Amino acid sequence: MSNILQVCLYNTEAESSAPLRAQITSLNFVRLVAEAKSPEQLAGMLHEAGINLIFFHLDPDQASALEVVDQVATRFPEIALIGISHVTAPDAILATIRAGCDQFVCEPIDSVDLATAVSRVASKRLLTRSKSRRICVVGASGGAGTTSIACNLAMEVAHLTDKPCGLVDMDFQFGDAAINFDCDPKYTFYDLAESGGHVDRTVLAGVLTSLPCQVHLLARPDKVEQCEAINADVVHHTLDLMATVYETTIVDLPRHVDPSITAALGQADLIIIVCQLLVPSIRNVNRYREMLLRLGIPEERIEVVVNRGDSSGGRITSKDLEETIGKPIFASIPNDYQFVSRSLDFGRPIAAIDRGNPVRAAIGKMGRRILGDAVQESGKTGARRGLLGRLLAK
Repeated sequence: MSNILQVCLYNTEAESSAPLRAQITSLNFVRLVAEAKSPEQLAGMLHEAGINLIFFHLDPDQASALEVVDQVATRFPEIALIGISHVTAPDAILATIRAGCDQFVCEPIDSVDLATAVSRVASKRLLTRSKSRRICVVGASGGAGTTSIACNLAMEVAHLTDKPCGLVDMDFQFGDAAINFDCDPKYTFYDLAESGGHVDRTVLAGVLTSLPCQVHLLARPDKVEQCEAINADVVHHTLDLMATVYETTIVDLPRHVDPSITAALGQADLIIIVCQLLVPSIRNVNRYREMLLRLGIPEERIEVVVNRGDSSGGRITSKDLEETIGKPIFASIPNDYQFVSRSLDFGRPIAAIDRGNPVRAAIGKMGRRILGDAVQESGKTGARRGLLGRLLAK
């Protein structure tokens, strides 16, 4: 499930619409997708998949609204419900809970109270972790090696789990994930955007480039001007859809931040900031972390990875970085510039050239840490399938 909640507002009181919508849209990781003004409208919306939470404005006719609550709670038990009303008598609140609402928020709405109610239903009902995981990789500075790490991490995840791993190149202007695999994708992210709202798993499968190493790549557009067609809604829907297909999706992000990038960050289970042991890079790590925290992303979803960790000549150490960020680094990738450069020139991932290379070993270790129990479960299934799996197992 996405970490952004898709919510609907049920409200029959016209004058309350604007203030209710303002309160709801001010919440982090809540996306208001619809407002229903009648039971008929709500019924139509509920048959469109994707709604996680409904806010029921119970005024002015609480009895009629609670009848709708009862019917929705009975037919759609997977959807969380929050009641909102000016009427705060104990029997009224009890009736709301009995009808099927998980939480009750009184009007005038206190923003903290509303956020707490959403947090409670999310933690209890909505954010139970599925097997899918989305991992965003972003660089703290130019030339940090983000794309190389993202591509090789995707390959390692596919190898460790013996299952396809999704890889998304979200550097829409100048991304080079495809170059890392020496492939020329027939279709790109632009083709999904041009499909409008009619993208399903079949369409997605036709757009992805399937590589021999079990990495399925969603490439950046061919032309720079095509980037304008890709907005936050397209990104959000695409990453949600990929989560239904792949247990793991790696998203290679550019350094800039815009609504599309924010949409990807909001859906991430883990955000990896790649840096080098250089002062400008470390300063940007803190700036990026602070920005993520302001967006409401929990600290535990943010990790820092050092690339070329042994190349600074000892002037700045990993320990210095850990003291600066206030937590241990997630992983340290050693420096082997010539080997990695050769890998990029040939368009072959590191593991395909030298399985025993220290850079590959460090990325593999990072992959095992990310996957956790999933690696152990995969290991119980027996020998790995596929030509590449057999070659790497030697």
